[in-house]
Amino acid sequence: SARPMSGRGRAQTGALSLLGAGAALLAYRFFRGGDDDDAPEREPLPAWAESLEGEALRLPEWDNSPAWRLRNSFKGSDYAHGPRAAVHVSQYYLKGTAGAGSTLTAAVHFGPGAESHRGLCHGGSMCTTMDDVVGWTGFCSTGRCVPWSGFTVQVNTKLMKPVAVGSWLRLEGVVTSVKGRKVTVTARLTDPDDGATHCEAEGLVVLKKGA
Repeated sequence: SARPMSGRGRAQTGALSLLGAGAALLAYRFFRGGDDDDAPEREPLPAWAESLEGEALRLPEWDNSPAWRLRNSFKGSDYAHGPRAAVHVSQYYLKGTAGAGSTLTAAVHFGPGAESHRGLCHGGSMCTTMDDVVGWTGFCSTGRCVPWSGFTVQVNTKLMKPVAVGSWLRLEGVVTSVKGRKVTVTARLTDPDDGATHCEAEGLVVLKKGA
């Protein structure tokens, strides 16, 4: 028969249970993204965002909860599309055509978490948008979106004007050439309200074989 547990053994078991509960709570907090009070406040979508044209791209890893991502082998929230992302791409719209010409557009918000110098966003936040739109535009080189069908291997970005914290800007990517599995994309980040261009980029996406 099992030996009765000593007081010390019961204390150790209790401590392990508390540690397990603490780990579970930390995991929950991580995948949930922290307290609701920590969620970045976003200004409403600007009026110009309603004029973005094309087919809305919908992915389950963007649309579903952190719990869904965890169940499907993701390790955290999406860096550019998650609800608490410092730089948040709200929705891509595709005007597709096979080969050169496919275009993605989106409204992107630069939240407080992207701040560097007082009131201005880190230059890397603009690079994030360029990387993201180059990749997803490359996935649309056939005229329809084939998620994760390739790899972004190069993004040359020109930073032209700082972005103020809280800004909503227009993000655009265009397929300029397709040579075999190599897709060249140009991208830019602009402010429709004043016409300013904040950055531009040229990138290269290499599609997977058979994509």
